[in-house]
Amino acid sequence: MEDKQTISAKAADDAHADIYGEDGAVLSSFLAQIGAAIADRDTLTLKHEVDHLHQSELGDLIEALHPEQRRTLVELLGADFDFSALTEVDEAIRMEIVDHLPNAQIAQAVQELDSDDAVYILEDLEKEDQDEILSQLPFTERIRLRRSLDYPEETAGRRMQTEFVAVPPFWTIGHHRLYARGQEPA
Repeated sequence: MEDKQTISAKAADDAHADIYGEDGAVLSSFLAQIGAAIADRDTLTLKHEVDHLHQSELGDLIEALHPEQRRTLVELLGADFDFSALTEVDEAIRMEIVDHLPNAQIAQAVQELDSDDAVYILEDLEKEDQDEILSQLPFTERIRLRRSLDYPEETAGRRMQTEFVAVPPFWTIGHHRLYARGQEPA
């Protein structure tokens, strides 16, 4: 028998499962609902409706909105906005949104992204904005992103993630399972 939390999670997934019509475009009814919430500055409804969206779905939604609605959506969601969705939108739309955000908000968001996504967002900003944003990051994160940004555009050095996990070569899957559970492998 399923518990209430599982049933509630499934209902939420079903409610957000398909924002697309048969033609692959974002449903006009969903756009109207989001547009109304934006117009009403109804952050609770917005958070509820976009919380379960995958970054690519959120990107499609952003692209389907009017320019002023895009900026307001990001503003209203604040810290709850998933910046990885900006890697899914057209460059012009990404820049339109990022240009209207304070550098402090971008710096906070960049810290939560994978390094390749962070570089993707930072690379088209003015050098002064990049420097200001990077100066607000922890030292190791700043160095890692600066190093990636120093590679020429469209090269593997700029596009790759710089985070990695290293484990001793003698570890077995059993060692990994212990470590994943928070236990010290022997």
